[in-house]
Formats: sequence, C-alpha cells, structure tokens
Amino acid sequence: MATENYASRLRYLDADDLDDSTVAFDGLDVRGTNDEKLGDLDGFIVDSGSGRVFYAVVDSGGWFSSRRFLLPVGHATIDSDRRAMHVDVTKDAVKRFPEFDGDRFRQFTDDELRAFEQRMAVACCPDDAGTVATTLGYDTLRHYSQPGWWNAEYSQTERYRPLDGSERETARTAEPSRSSYDREHATGRERDRTGDVSPHYEGRAQPGDVLGVETGGERTYMGDTSEDEDKRRRDAERDRK
Repeated sequence: MATENYASRLRYLDADDLDDSTVAFDGLDVRGTNDEKLGDLDGFIVDSGSGRVFYAVVDSGGWFSSRRFLLPVGHATIDSDRRAMHVDVTKDAVKRFPEFDGDRFRQFTDDELRAFEQRMAVACCPDDAGTVATTLGYDTLRHYSQPGWWNAEYSQTERYRPLDGSERETARTAEPSRSSYDREHATGRERDRTGDVSPHYEGRAQPGDVLGVETGGERTYMGDTSEDEDKRRRDAERDRK
C-alpha cells in the first residue's frame, strides 16, 4: 500500500474567508526586518488533519521570482493596531526562498518537501537547517510554532481550498459571466421596447446613450434636461399650428 505524502494533507485558507472582527486579513500589509514591504497577505497553508497553520502565503506584487511565496508562520506577528503583519525575515533572505507553486507543492514527495523546507531554513534560520534535513519537524521547529494571534476557529474544514487556489479562482471568474448575461438581456429588452439599436459593439447600450421611449403617443428621451424637454414641447406646439 502506497504511503501518503505529507504535502497531500495540506490545504489553503483564503485570507478573504477568515472573517474576524479584529483583523482584516485579506490584503494585510506584510513587512519584514527594517519595515521592508514584502507584499500583501493572500492566505495561509494548514494541516487538514490537525488544523495547525504552517505558512502565510504572500503576494509579492511582482518583486519576487514568482507571484507568491511562503513565510513560516512562526516568524509572523500582527502589530498592535492590526494593520500589518511583521516577520523577522529580511527581504534579501526571502529572495533566496524557493518558489511556491501550489499545484506542484501539493504533489511533493516527502523528500521534495524536506528539500523545500531545507532551502527555506538555510535562508532564514540556519540554526534549524540541520533538523529540517532529517525530519519535517513542524511540531518542533520554532519557525512553525503556532502564533498567539491565530484562532483555531480559522481552520474550519469548509473553508479549505486546494493549494493552487483553483476553486477560489473559478468562483471569482464566474461572476463577470453572470453580470454580462444580465446586462445583455436588459439591453435586448430595451431594444424590443423602443426599436432603437445602440451603435456600440453588438448593439449593447453604453452609459450616456440616449434611449427613446414611447409614452402616450409622445416620444421622450432619457438623459434629456428639462430645457431640452421644454424646447421639444414648444417645437411640437409650433408644428401643430
């Protein structure tokens, strides 16, 4: 029987899903030693079995070799006004961290995961590097110690996502499709009602278009000012004389 690799137990928690009255995690500013800006908080990686949090996932904003990187959570503190996460790691050290690819990460064998951890430890915690080389050590290494600001309620299983965040991305990209569908049907109803067709792409109405509406035999125009209406009424009366 094949042995389950440890990485398959890990799950992603989107920062936006962690509703908290004291900390707005989504997009929280992440700063390193000397207050260097490292990026914005994107989420966390947890053990689906124990609920322990191991990493903060940081969106680098483009300066890192890949869009996102991991920070061992034992290095992280939340400042007193709850507006930033501070980590005792320099930006230069983070530059030596291995790249994080969620889809690849969840397929790591234990040897590959140890190699990943070893490279990170060499960059930020040289004293721990020897231990990582022989064990994954999540329960013993200081840079995976559970922070005081972490609430066990955050690790609710219904919030778990795949490490590549695929479910979250699917949900977000589905929203514009529904919006586009509703917008196109509203435009179609307006066209059926008035007979007017917008000159824009595929006849879709745009902000600022003047759309005619028939009301009681008199044609009025949405978007006209009161002066426009008065002038049109005077012209109509003159034509009837």
